Amino acid sequence: MRMPRWLVAVSAASCVLAAPGRSAAAHVTESPTPAPTATPAPASSAPSDPCTTIIAIVTRPTVTTSVCTVRPQHLLVENGWTNTVTTGPGGGNTATYPQSFVRIGTDIRQVEIDWTPPSYNRSSVGGAIISGASDMAFGAKWEAGYDSRAVWGCNASVSVPSGDTAFTAGTTQYMFNLNGSYTLTPVFSLSSTLGFNSLGMPAAPNAAQRYFSFIPTLALFASTSRVSEAFAEYAYFSRTGPGLPGKSLIDFGYEQDLGRHLQLDAEYGFTPASFNGQRQQYVGAGVSFMFGS
Repeated sequence: MRMPRWLVAVSAASCVLAAPGRSAAAHVTESPTPAPTATPAPASSAPSDPCTTIIAIVTRPTVTTSVCTVRPQHLLVENGWTNTVTTGPGGGNTATYPQSFVRIGTDIRQVEIDWTPPSYNRSSVGGAIISGASDMAFGAKWEAGYDSRAVWGCNASVSVPSGDTAFTAGTTQYMFNLNGSYTLTPVFSLSSTLGFNSLGMPAAPNAAQRYFSFIPTLALFASTSRVSEAFAEYAYFSRTGPGLPGKSLIDFGYEQDLGRHLQLDAEYGFTPASFNGQRQQYVGAGVSFMFGS
């Protein structure tokens, strides 16, 4: 679904002309044999744009970021809902929606502008029911190139501490991703993101601690058509907070296009190992709309 690509160089071919024939008999001259018409060797065709369908462009629900950008004069709005169940000491449920992600195509070649508005959260983790809005973020994505098998690019975003007390990072966060995808066969492809993140966590009222987290991902996609695909993904978070260890996440999902402007998705994910005595699993669903001709 998400893939990077190099441009293919095309070489020109040289032409060969045949020389006129000559008889072996003395003093007899034959008419010259016409030379064959020079025909250039066929040039290899340029790879087709892999980012023309909504299923190639939508980035949810994976942790992996899609490489493809929204095209000029187009607007993509991705939305979703997840319910996360935390088991173990202080466990509970956390619901998050609408998880909107607004992506705007620009006239700059293969560049889009992104906006993540706040989402609403309701959590019972820790025994108390709390609710509120998360931080909003702004960013941009660049699809750097593609060839017949691969697509590659990058994106960056900045979140601002605009959310409610229980759901804000408490400080500005900076995220930068290198994104790529490679087609293995007509059915299977791999996608990956290498995330470099300067994140925050509230430490006290009006104060926050900053930490760095490296987040690599790898997703395997299986598709038998241009309008649907299933995926399995592994993501690793090198830090989950200041002084806290990392954790892994495994998730599975399915995406289905309904025409050129609508996509549905569903997913299930879990943490394979206990973290601070707790485990998490979640289910989610989403709908994405593409506006533009």
